Amino acid sequence: MASKPQIDNRREPRLAAECRGLARLAISIEILDASAAGLRARGGMPLAAGTLLKLTLPGGAERHARIAWVDDHVFGCEFMKPLNSKELRDLVDATTNAAPYAICG
Repeated sequence: MASKPQIDNRREPRLAAECRGLARLAISIEILDASAAGLRARGGMPLAAGTLLKLTLPGGAERHARIAWVDDHVFGCEFMKPLNSKELRDLVDATTNAAPYAICG
């Protein structure tokens, strides 16, 4: 149960509340491999399976994704909407040492 608001030197009074909110956090990730359906990446902090992300990818594409698995700081996620061939090509083209690839479409 929330405690009674305390009187202090705040500009505005503090009110009791007990509810869920959503915090957005921007972290840098290193994309290790990708397909139209998802990607494998390394992050600077541990993330839990089931976590929902909004990713900004090279080339400017944005996708919502769900983390499917985690192994230490490496994770795999599934895009809620697959990348189209141009978005996937932009992602791979942003990597200078990526292996050769063929994308149809």
